[in-house]
Amino acid sequence: MSYNSEDYFLSNEFKSLLKKFEAGEDGGAYAVLDPDELMDVAEYYYNNGDRQHAIGIIDNTLSVYPGSAPPLLFKARIALLDDNDIQKAEEYTEMIEDKFDLEYFYMKAEIMLYEGKNELADQYLEDKFLEIDDDDKDYFAIDSAALFFDYGVVDLAEQWLKRSEDTDCAEYKEQAARIFMEKGEYEESKKLLNELIDSDPFSIHYWNALASSQFFNNNIEDSIQSSEYSIAINPDNAAALLNKANGLYNLGNFKEALEYYKRYNKQSPNDENGEMLIGFCHLLLDEFDEAIEHFRKAEQLILPGTHNLVDIYKDWSFALCRLGRLDESIKMLDKAKELDSDPNDILVYKGNLLLGSGHAEEAKSCFIQALRGSGSSPEIFMKIAVIVFESGDSRLAYKMFNMLLDKNYDLRGAYACFAACCYDLGKKAEFLYALKKALDHSPFEVKTLLGKLFPDDMQPKDYYKYMLDKMSGEGRR
Repeated sequence: MSYNSEDYFLSNEFKSLLKKFEAGEDGGAYAVLDPDELMDVAEYYYNNGDRQHAIGIIDNTLSVYPGSAPPLLFKARIALLDDNDIQKAEEYTEMIEDKFDLEYFYMKAEIMLYEGKNELADQYLEDKFLEIDDDDKDYFAIDSAALFFDYGVVDLAEQWLKRSEDTDCAEYKEQAARIFMEKGEYEESKKLLNELIDSDPFSIHYWNALASSQFFNNNIEDSIQSSEYSIAINPDNAAALLNKANGLYNLGNFKEALEYYKRYNKQSPNDENGEMLIGFCHLLLDEFDEAIEHFRKAEQLILPGTHNLVDIYKDWSFALCRLGRLDESIKMLDKAKELDSDPNDILVYKGNLLLGSGHAEEAKSCFIQALRGSGSSPEIFMKIAVIVFESGDSRLAYKMFNMLLDKNYDLRGAYACFAACCYDLGKKAEFLYALKKALDHSPFEVKTLLGKLFPDDMQPKDYYKYMLDKMSGEGRR
């Protein structure tokens, strides 16, 4: 297919194909439809969680079309990506009859990339690029770029894309937009995505990509609006629901974000992120029992040892602590400590829980252990300063932040806290400096900590000018 599958599966063309297949699924469809069409149907079932049905279609297709590339490629990718079976993936790939099929070349390279053999994959595709017809070279370069990007090899993806001269085609623009976004060049990414949307305004895929680019560029309201266009096309699109939920969360609208995380979770019930994010929203809404329920569900879904599990246990321990179940909270945090590669970070978190529960001396001991264990890490020191501020001691927190600034440490993750300290202590010039820095790095944090200082309908991007004008006016009186 020349367009994204999530758009194709909503098209009248595919709906007609699916109807034709289902009408003759007892056998007739395999004589009427070609392997590409049958694999489109298999992909539809596979993407909707019905792997068994999809594999049945693949096997039936192979019984009618032995050696055909589309079904064998599908089996190879399932073996590789689902089952981690490289040998099986290679066996299915070699069963393809047409060894000059471009998709055969891509699959061979993908297996190399899966094994981490990036340079070997690059050289293999380079050799094939020199052999193929000139008419195929542009799309071969674009497809190769997409393949490298999918495996996180952005530099090679960019090099391959530059080899295509067909810079006006949708496929080129899509890959270029992905690369720009990955490199943090969001304006360039948005420009290309808007061009793609102009040519195909009903593409869910393009609207979702634009929403992501806007989100990463802190254009949260625009990101939400793009997500809404996507949801209007398909109210059940998981990526669009997640994008809107993330946007609402970053604006501090936790109740509405929770509803969209729930809708996302309904579409992706096996993704632990849905349960984890639902739990975290409940946590922020002080609904601690509900939060624990969803953290428990996320724990059951997640693969053992992944870092998300550490975050789940930390948030779970916080919920238990807020419910007054401190012993259980500490035990849960110990589970996180067993998995975390940085025990000092867990010690800081433990100190935070103890401090909030009225155990100041024990908390202080945890902070001292963390500082010693980390070799007086500035990052650990900054996290402790944030906790001190949150405990209500703006004066001590201010001193701690200044100690870091004196050592030229970037408070990137804590400028909003520093700004709040400065405001509390009446240090106007330092407050304006910290506010500007905080808005550059984390406007959501500024709105959360300092939103009460500004009109309710004001966006964070206007905070600095508003406060500068206000303080200048106060100085003239």
